[in-house]
Amino acid sequence: MEKAVKVLFIYPDFLEKTRHVKNILGSYSEGLASMSAVLKQAGHNVSLYHQTYMPDKQEFIDSVNKHSPDIIGISIRTGAFSFVKEMIGWLNDELPDICVMAGMYHVSLAPQEVIDVEGVDAICIGEGEYVCLDFVNYFAEFGELNTKADSFWVKDSDGTVHKNPLRPFITDLDELPFPDLELFDYTNLRSNVEQNTAEVIVSRGCVYSCTYCANAELRNLYPNKSSYTRFRSPENSIKLLERVLEKDPKIECFSFNDAILNVDKDWFYEFAALYRERIGKKFVCNLRVELITEEMALELAKTGCYLVTIGLESGNEELRTKYLMRTMKNDHIIKVSQMLRKAGIIVNTYNIIGLPYETPELTLETIKLNAQMYTDNIVISYFQPFPNTRLRKIAEEAGFIDPSVRPNDLVQLRMPGYKRSDIIYFRYSFLKFIRKYRKLYQSYSGERLTLEIDKLDRKILGKAHPRKLIGVFRQKSHWLNVSIKRTASRTLPGVYKALRRLRDKKSALKRQSKG
Repeated sequence: MEKAVKVLFIYPDFLEKTRHVKNILGSYSEGLASMSAVLKQAGHNVSLYHQTYMPDKQEFIDSVNKHSPDIIGISIRTGAFSFVKEMIGWLNDELPDICVMAGMYHVSLAPQEVIDVEGVDAICIGEGEYVCLDFVNYFAEFGELNTKADSFWVKDSDGTVHKNPLRPFITDLDELPFPDLELFDYTNLRSNVEQNTAEVIVSRGCVYSCTYCANAELRNLYPNKSSYTRFRSPENSIKLLERVLEKDPKIECFSFNDAILNVDKDWFYEFAALYRERIGKKFVCNLRVELITEEMALELAKTGCYLVTIGLESGNEELRTKYLMRTMKNDHIIKVSQMLRKAGIIVNTYNIIGLPYETPELTLETIKLNAQMYTDNIVISYFQPFPNTRLRKIAEEAGFIDPSVRPNDLVQLRMPGYKRSDIIYFRYSFLKFIRKYRKLYQSYSGERLTLEIDKLDRKILGKAHPRKLIGVFRQKSHWLNVSIKRTASRTLPGVYKALRRLRDKKSALKRQSKG
């Protein structure tokens, strides 16, 4: 290597709704931290421009110039693509001699769309650590871009694009250096400050093929896709967590952002034993209902797991099976929730609203299933038709994708059976309705329960019910509440954390009382 290259990663870490809100704390990015570790290990200089709001042009250019980069790497999420295009345009206007490369999920799912952006010189498809290192090393030695770089598409000055095949992904994650936590203002990340929680990942990939998720499409890009789901060894995973605790000793909890932490049962039990012995902190994780047994629930609780989030997405079995490729039965989902609550574990669910072929009636089924599960909290997301995913293709074939809809519109589909305003109404009424139906399940049974549920259904779905007006009001109330919480977490962090702990204790008591 002739010289160290200055690489600047730009991380647009904001939502369309909060793009103008300053003083919001940022989130961790495992991908950027891992690539930074590999590049620094090889002697290159890496810095981060962590954007928690959308800057104006002058602020953006001034911030980039402070780092004097040779190469800029931009992380692109689908939801932030329109903002990233604008920033790349600014770079092309003001700093055209700096190489701009792009990566992250949106790039891998829609490479042609990204490489066509004026000002983008190269894109990295798939996992980027060592292919990016080779790309940067070549630049260091020859002072130009390598048009034959594995896993890269590289654009010449005349617009010619060199599309190179993907290199097989790394099969042994222990070969990777630990993520570069120093890349971030680590102790001041949102989860660290607000919850004393560190976000970590000890695996890659997912064995399932949910149609709305990018994982299946990313897996299919690779020649060695059969081994796409990989874990760091239990020992290596524990060493990673120990390093995190050294970096931020105030951490009280780990949030495992892995797709499914217990997908490899043997790995999990070995890891759990080491975790109890050497870490001993609370943790939260994502699990799949088919992989949860009573034995697993007890093992999770014994190891320190206090909260599990499971993917529900839709409460209608037919829609879930036919369009999402998720074949679990509602009775089993309820049974698993009971197992977890009996073990003293908080149960959260992921839910999607505005799915192709969904209707208000089907959304109510999702709400009712949550009510029957006695979920402690929910994550509710609008359906996002990510590029090249199977569910997007289903939506396109059905005519639900309207080209005139803005990329940052919260509701992306236009369906004759489900108005945009109704989707917004149910999004911001979701938790309220869970509580209403839960009260019915607690208070009635048999024919009376059926009558009361039918009565509430008719009230919610009735033509005279002002859903549009209520939806607008609840949406505004939601974001006001979010703003108050963010302000409290910044200005009164001790009080904020104490209130969260009190809430968790109350949830635990409720779970115990319901068995």
